[in-house]
Amino acid sequence: MHKKIIILQRILPHYRTGFFKRLKAIYPSLKVLYGNPFKREVLKNADKLDSDIFQKTSNYYFQKEGKVFFSSIYKILIKEKPDIVVSVFNVGNLNLYFLFLLRSLLKFKLVLWSLGYDHLTGFDPGKNFLHKIRLILSQKADAVIFYWKYGKDVVEKFSKKKSHYFVAQNTIDTTMHFDLKSKFDMLGKDKIKKELGIEDKINFIYIGRLVPDKEVDVLLKAYSLFEKKYGDCRLTIIGDGPEREKLEYLKSNHEITGAFFLGEILDVETTGKWLYISDALIMPGRLGNSVVHSFCYGTPVISTNKGEFFHCEGISYLKEGVNGFLANDRDPDDLCGKMYKLISDEEQLINLRKNAFKTAKEECSLEKMLEGFREAIEVTGKDIKS
Repeated sequence: MHKKIIILQRILPHYRTGFFKRLKAIYPSLKVLYGNPFKREVLKNADKLDSDIFQKTSNYYFQKEGKVFFSSIYKILIKEKPDIVVSVFNVGNLNLYFLFLLRSLLKFKLVLWSLGYDHLTGFDPGKNFLHKIRLILSQKADAVIFYWKYGKDVVEKFSKKKSHYFVAQNTIDTTMHFDLKSKFDMLGKDKIKKELGIEDKINFIYIGRLVPDKEVDVLLKAYSLFEKKYGDCRLTIIGDGPEREKLEYLKSNHEITGAFFLGEILDVETTGKWLYISDALIMPGRLGNSVVHSFCYGTPVISTNKGEFFHCEGISYLKEGVNGFLANDRDPDDLCGKMYKLISDEEQLINLRKNAFKTAKEECSLEKMLEGFREAIEVTGKDIKS
């Protein structure tokens, strides 16, 4: 009998489905339960999901920010009798406390999956009560899987038990994007630009949610400076969110002519084409898997230096002057300078592109994430008969 695994996700973004499909190939009895997004949330669930893997439940949110929630998962857990339950890990996930109570009764191993710290407050369980709860849960879990090594290192400093901590380097379905890049290489950049209706020499892109922590306002101000100085350029903004109206007003106020809001595009081949023809992805705010997405198409990334807890795992892939650049925090002038530095030297840009793709291949692959996840499951479930 195969290990029966249930993975609990609050929601199921489209970029996560490829990973779960690959994991299902390793563990045929795997199921993923996910719920509805918070009513004001920009990030949505993927569609056209395989019912053999994915099962939708209901989330019930509390507080106006929706950070505290509870899910209708318990009848399924009792029916399925899983050997291992892997749950999204944040202290506002009320399911966690019930899962710890049910663990002995239903005889499953409980694995928590998390970044490890809070973006805004970091991790200091000696001073912050919520951090203390996070540490206690981390110590009591059968295993904890961290998105990247830095998150694990941060929590380990305060932990007595550490051997049950693992890293599954967070990424996206790189294999799919590598296949698309190979297809685009056959077509050529000029043909794809023509297909997209792009004639500008210099092309920058932003792909992500239009929310405050992405700091697209800083990008628009920097692009305004760049456009006025150098011309023959374009900024394509793909994504949607509560900041869009404000950002479009900022574009108008700064008399920016070359920035275009395309809205949300979920078709991976279309977004891949936009990345492929761009000279750089620019994201002044929080970095996550957008770095991996960009590097899969050999497109360098420009971001900004922040405090140690601000960025997500994506920052670990960005190497200054190798596959991208980091500008000063919230400094449009310096960001504009980095944009010019990137496009001003053709040989340098070629090397940046080569290194970006190399990083995706060697450091960000889906195989590395699967390897880390599988290690956690195998070690945790070593006494489970299969």
